[in-house]
Amino acid sequence: MKKTLSFFFVLVAATCFGQQSESPTTQQVEGKTKFVSEKRTSINVGVRMGGGSLAGADFEFLVEKRLGLQLGAGISSFGVGINYHLQPYINSQFVSVQYWHHGFGNNHFASYLGPMYCFRARKILQLGLGLGVRVSDGPKDAGAMKSPILLMYNIGIYFPL
Repeated sequence: MKKTLSFFFVLVAATCFGQQSESPTTQQVEGKTKFVSEKRTSINVGVRMGGGSLAGADFEFLVEKRLGLQLGAGISSFGVGINYHLQPYINSQFVSVQYWHHGFGNNHFASYLGPMYCFRARKILQLGLGLGVRVSDGPKDAGAMKSPILLMYNIGIYFPL
């Protein structure tokens, strides 16, 4: 547990200090001046990130102008996502198809797949909301919760790299 938390805090610190050299640009988008990052990757850190863990991080990179892939891990989960950005830059809002895997090995609880909408503020804040359908049960579930749908949400900060 201490190793996981140490890694998490080192990752956050490295990301924060790495942002000092970023030079933001502005662009006219749909008649408005907007902050646009020329970066093509980002790190997201927060609550219910990394596949729905209590604390986790996601790494996203754009493979096309608007299409991104997201990989993440948290204290007790991991996740992947395919993101479609509404604007052609990394710091824009996006819709996503997410896969969340809660628990590892014998502590696997359940896995979920579903759509999600993520709001990204101009610079640092990210909020996500979606619905996931249960696609597998794990040995830790033991019939405790058989709801086929999960409210998927997250809140955190993101840093274009």
